Amino acid sequence: MKLRVALTTTDLTSLEHKQTLISSPSGMEIQVENEQRVKTVTLLPGQSVRVSPDGESMSVIIAGHGRFKAARVVAGPRKAGDSFFIDSVRRPRARGLERAEYRGHELDVNAVNGRLRLILVLDIEQYLTGVLESEVPASYHLEALKAQAVAARTYALNPRISHEKDNADVCDSYLCCQYFAGHKAVTSAKHMQAIEATTGEILKYGTRAILALFSSNAGGCTSNYEDCFSDPKTNFFPPAPIPYLKAVQEKLHGAIELKHASPTELEAHLKEMWQSKQHTTFDSWSPHFKWSVQIPAHSLEAHMHHELSLLLKDKESAPFVIPPEGGKFGHINKFSVTKRGVSGVAMELTVHTSTGDWQIRKELIIRSAFKNPEIKLARLKSAKIFFEHQHDHLGLLSSLTVKGLGWGHGVGLQQTGAQGMALAGKHYRDILVHYFTNAQIYRIGS
Repeated sequence: MKLRVALTTTDLTSLEHKQTLISSPSGMEIQVENEQRVKTVTLLPGQSVRVSPDGESMSVIIAGHGRFKAARVVAGPRKAGDSFFIDSVRRPRARGLERAEYRGHELDVNAVNGRLRLILVLDIEQYLTGVLESEVPASYHLEALKAQAVAARTYALNPRISHEKDNADVCDSYLCCQYFAGHKAVTSAKHMQAIEATTGEILKYGTRAILALFSSNAGGCTSNYEDCFSDPKTNFFPPAPIPYLKAVQEKLHGAIELKHASPTELEAHLKEMWQSKQHTTFDSWSPHFKWSVQIPAHSLEAHMHHELSLLLKDKESAPFVIPPEGGKFGHINKFSVTKRGVSGVAMELTVHTSTGDWQIRKELIIRSAFKNPEIKLARLKSAKIFFEHQHDHLGLLSSLTVKGLGWGHGVGLQQTGAQGMALAGKHYRDILVHYFTNAQIYRIGS
């Protein structure tokens, strides 16, 4: 099965490229299409093609062949299975950011609104090698890797945000879909083993592929979908529940029935989990299980004010930031979580300031509000949080300590929990059924 993957820029935030430079160590076949004809050019090893927007079309410069005008460019390696490189896109490797490396059938380049759109066409199993290498380490137990392979394959068929308008099935950014950083020169044998052992397997609920969300660490309990995400079509929060994305406890022995407790009771439970020194859940072995960050009050006020201003300017995030009457951000007095999901994840946060209360809603928006370049904090690791306020001799806030559990949204499969279950002897099918309630495994096409 072929998959169309929209490639983002180096910072993973946009599908619009200013230009692209493509090459392959084994040579490439380039098709330059315009209204009159299709010209095919064979490139020798190491020769490159540069494509730039030119009005509504593109300017194509091919080493040794000259300049062309094109409506579409299709590039592919001369030898099936060989790598090609996009020198204009950087992706992480062991030595830092390097040019992106891919293996696939072809790269489809089109002009859209004065920019370029890059679509990689490859087999879904080939795509999975890049996802697994990007998302989960080869040191994990094989059963955990198998569970990740099935979840990632399923997500590619049913991403949370549709890329139909982009003429693609999925994109390569973890900010939108799941992370696909390209391919390494040599694929990990263990990753390949997990993919081959589950070839074609996906998860379905009823007749459809499920929304197979996953994150790194859920902090002892996964979360309900509706407690963390908004509806992808309407942006309404909370959205309708999804029956197979329900919160599940990660207890090593036995299970605890999840009940809708008050925010105060849930916070007390989070504190108890955070302070415990015992390994009691499938994910508590991980260094990401609990964390804390301390922020001086002056830095917190300056940067949070700026971040909330940016969030209010963005049409996607603006509905989830509610300023007080007058809209001014004063001195921060304290923070309080006024609504929590069943797992304890913050759904509503109130920032009490001297000019009134600011309300911030939804998991990712709450995390993003704490972005602070001064302490190199991109966002909080999770929204399963509680606060410790420090005050000076005048009773004013001097610093804030945020303590939290988990890393990521915590909905669906959690990778460190899957590893804990695998190490406890669980089969990958047991792991998947644990995280995706009542979903079943099928092969593509069945």
